[in-house]
Amino acid sequence: MTGRGATHESILSLFAARGDEFSARNLATAAHRVAKFGGRNRDRRIREFNPRDLANTAWAFAKAGIEAPHLFAAIADAAHSRLGEFKPPELANTSWAFAKAGIEAPQLFDTIALAARSWLGQFNPQQLAITAWAFATAGIEAPQLFDAIALEARSWLGEFNPQDLANSAWAFATTGIKAPQLFDAIAVAALSRLGEFNPQELANTAWVFACADWKKDPEFFAELACIVATDLDALDDRHLSRLHLASLHFHLEWPDRSFPLSNHHQMLVAAFQRQDPSPPLLQRDVATALDRVGWAHIFERVTEEGLSLDMAQPDTKRAVEVDGPYHYLERTRVETGSTRFKSRLLRRLGWNVVHVPLFDWGTLDGEREQDSYLRAKLFATANA
Repeated sequence: MTGRGATHESILSLFAARGDEFSARNLATAAHRVAKFGGRNRDRRIREFNPRDLANTAWAFAKAGIEAPHLFAAIADAAHSRLGEFKPPELANTSWAFAKAGIEAPQLFDTIALAARSWLGQFNPQQLAITAWAFATAGIEAPQLFDAIALEARSWLGEFNPQDLANSAWAFATTGIKAPQLFDAIAVAALSRLGEFNPQELANTAWVFACADWKKDPEFFAELACIVATDLDALDDRHLSRLHLASLHFHLEWPDRSFPLSNHHQMLVAAFQRQDPSPPLLQRDVATALDRVGWAHIFERVTEEGLSLDMAQPDTKRAVEVDGPYHYLERTRVETGSTRFKSRLLRRLGWNVVHVPLFDWGTLDGEREQDSYLRAKLFATANA
């Protein structure tokens, strides 16, 4: 049915009905063909889809990794007005698809959050984990949804597989949602099944619990590190970086304990530094303004622990960090969990950090306002 004679309408219908049965090759081929079609006929056909059809089509395109922004926009438009008809599978799969595809659809996510809360009692473990992962990946602030998921998930953790456990904890840590009882329960569930975790899941879990500032039991981190130490070659720089941050958390919370990965410290630091992106123009703009106000600094200073600082005075342990869009959840001034984690580590290491948010800096009109803003910030932190 995906041969040359197939129309885009027939392929869309096949996606809707049987998209989850496609092989990876057929999925990509069909998705590419549909993506080439556009216009009113495609959008009209999508508006006729039922909730399952909409969710399956979005899922299929996201799974295939096909960029089809106009198609996703049509799906979002059709789904938004019908989310009251969506059941747990459609809610979970639709949120996953839009997050996986990197499609910005804030109104759709807001409506899914509202609809999902009334259905959470009927979500299965995978659907709970998928939904939490999707909202965190999309950077959506949905505290009421996350609170409800935390409450519901605790009764299901025995049925979560390692990926679901890791993804659920990651979602809460990434969005900065406090859920101490959920993390306690996930720790217990994970410890009994660590042999089922792959190296990436172990590294992610160590970072997640450190990011969430979980400090109930050093043995939890030690167990994770001991197991992952046997297979470090399976980890890329991203996962090694997460282990480095977890090790910092461990050393700061339990300085008298030896972290099992201590003999790999240099490798972890090197991986972490390779992951650090080049400074954007915004940071250079702020650095220039700091020069104007006479605040001597080193640009892009790396601490002994491997943490990068935008502008720093090592002798006084004062620094300026410029917080761009990726430091915040979408459409908010709420810091992400990873931003809070870095700030907490720096504080524990004795650094006094001035934060310059993009949404403040972008409103300043000219050098005079920029200089006054920085002087006030620097003075306030110096006298805090």
